[in-house]
Amino acid sequence: MDEIIVSARRKDEKLIDVPASITAYSSDFLKTQNIQNFTDYATRIPNLSFQYGLGGDLLWGGSRETTIRGVAGSGTTAYYINDTPVPSSVSPLTLNLDRIEVLKGPQGTLFGASSMGGNLRFITRKPSLTENSGAVQVQGGGTKLGGFDFDGNAQANFILVPDRIALDVAFGYTRESGFITRRFPGESGELISKKGQGRNDIATGSVTLRVKLTDSLEASINGIGQASKLHGFPATYFPLPGYKPVSYTVDRDRDVQEYSKDRWGIGSIVLNYAGEGFSVVSSTSYFARRIKEREDNTEGSNLYLAEAEPDIDLGNPAIYGDTNATTRLFTHEDRLTFDDGAILPHLSGIVGVYYQHEYLRTKMPPVRIPGLADAGIEPDYLGTSNLANHNNDVALFGELYYELVPKLTVTVGLRKYWIRQKTDAGVDMGYLFPPDGISVNPALKNSQTGLIPKAVISYKIGDQGNIYASASKGFRVGGTEQALPDICSTDLENLGVNAEDLRQYKSDTLWSYEVGAKGSLANGRLSASVAGFQIDWSNIQQSIFLPTCTLPVTTNAGKARIRGGEFELSGRPFAGVPFTLQVGLGYTDGVLQEPGVVPQEPNTPLPLVPKWTGTISGYYEVPLGDSLQLFMAADYSYTSSVKVSDGDSGFYTRQPINMVNGNIGLSFGNSQVMVFVKNLFDKRLNFGNQPSAGFERQELLDDGSYQRLPRGVVSRPRQIGVQYQLNF
Repeated sequence: MDEIIVSARRKDEKLIDVPASITAYSSDFLKTQNIQNFTDYATRIPNLSFQYGLGGDLLWGGSRETTIRGVAGSGTTAYYINDTPVPSSVSPLTLNLDRIEVLKGPQGTLFGASSMGGNLRFITRKPSLTENSGAVQVQGGGTKLGGFDFDGNAQANFILVPDRIALDVAFGYTRESGFITRRFPGESGELISKKGQGRNDIATGSVTLRVKLTDSLEASINGIGQASKLHGFPATYFPLPGYKPVSYTVDRDRDVQEYSKDRWGIGSIVLNYAGEGFSVVSSTSYFARRIKEREDNTEGSNLYLAEAEPDIDLGNPAIYGDTNATTRLFTHEDRLTFDDGAILPHLSGIVGVYYQHEYLRTKMPPVRIPGLADAGIEPDYLGTSNLANHNNDVALFGELYYELVPKLTVTVGLRKYWIRQKTDAGVDMGYLFPPDGISVNPALKNSQTGLIPKAVISYKIGDQGNIYASASKGFRVGGTEQALPDICSTDLENLGVNAEDLRQYKSDTLWSYEVGAKGSLANGRLSASVAGFQIDWSNIQQSIFLPTCTLPVTTNAGKARIRGGEFELSGRPFAGVPFTLQVGLGYTDGVLQEPGVVPQEPNTPLPLVPKWTGTISGYYEVPLGDSLQLFMAADYSYTSSVKVSDGDSGFYTRQPINMVNGNIGLSFGNSQVMVFVKNLFDKRLNFGNQPSAGFERQELLDDGSYQRLPRGVVSRPRQIGVQYQLNF
């Protein structure tokens, strides 16, 4: 474990030497534990949790949010692919990854906004200039209640000019079978079932050209892309008060085939100059993403129309919503790293400049309802909208590392940022905007500037390890939202706010204080790290569910305090035994001290924060012959239950997440055959309820009243398969 290299401080260092809490998974670990997708790795990281639908985003394909150390909400965890920031709902397959790094605690000094809880970084493989290589992997299997699952990928490294130019390529295709059954009445009233809902087809690829222009100057040109298509959503209902999936058969009133198409790509060029005692990196990248999806809103919308127009029989038509979302990011960064002694004895550091332009557009075209037009009601659709945001972020940043006395180092960091935001003027139209079906949204502008400081003092222990204490600030920029329809007025009155005030929400900030230690045990066979922290969070951006109009809205709450700690241990515990162990444990206690306008009592649990997260994994290999080896791997991960606000001063409880995976196989020569199982005990887990883009379905109770019927993303049932790998 001590040989894992990370770039948490924007330079390559051994994990054990960095005075910060970091979880890092090497490509070897990803391979031995058969980690291939987001759920595989996210459930294994202490003090990290995730949820769908609770970041204020109505898109099924782009709504997942990640929480580190209890800092929950949209935009609290920054995601990077190499040097390119990407939305937190982007999760590349582990194909062609060199490692995954999870940086815990605010990273605003070197990584800017949206890293107030931490960072999750995907580092791709660097082309080799000295060795041709390749690998092919295929696997097939099945998911309980689903069908045939398939994955195939190939990777290759080509030396085009020895020691000068190399090309690395990787391509893959994955089909995850659908395990949800959608059931609806036919024309004669008989129930028709369509299985395979939630099927996901994913195509991914990357190409990297590495050119060593001189002995000191190197260029890397990279392209990464992924396209996925969901045939129906991997979702079911969570009836209250249980708030957990009870069936993977979903009854609907009409035959509406839901889908989500998510395509994203990155193009980047990085120049790296290594001088005498210093290095310069210039990185330029462009990220583009487009999501197009359709959601069935039949039941909730028809109930609303029946209550709004009691004298009109619309015939219970199929009503759905279409959403098109576009994201474009242009990012440029230049940074200079200088070594100890390059400027002054015992002083090293990094300074840089950062620029990013972000463009976001969400369009909901009109979906006409024939019954409204027949009744003479115009507009004959519920609503249409077009929201466009432009954000510019400019920053100067740096960190200095000064060794006061041998082994004792002080770190000071600072980031100065200037952020400008603009929301274009727009018009919302439809039945939901009385009296004339039009709601005009004027353009909005916002700008802010500030300083993000950081300080660390660390003492090196022996040749490997350190003890440290740090204080750092994190921040998240404010934003804008679409105007709410009049049907939300009752909910807004209960909150004590008006709709116009909610079109903009403010920045929030936090201070994190951390102490920790890292070191080697058992004659260097084990690496261990431990950390404790307190986070003071102010002016919190929180997504609130409005129970009457069933829409989420983001606003600022008051203050919160989060305390916790982490412990990680990895390596080979027994001398002479080829058994590798990795253990991680995290504890977080989050309290909302001052709710502000959030409908929650003071000093109650901070929503979406699990108290305990833990993981344990093991890998054992034993030779059976000269070129034959048996290997076995297993892991268990746990995330305790979390509180989810019901939007009305109460909570739902989301069940704990328990997951067991394992594999066993043989390696011989350049080949490997593996049998694997994921979700061994077939747990049915709630990964977060997704607010509807239309009206949420209501459940009729025995007393004639209605209560909401949440629907959200669920875990994949038990999956068993066989995998073959060939390296050459």
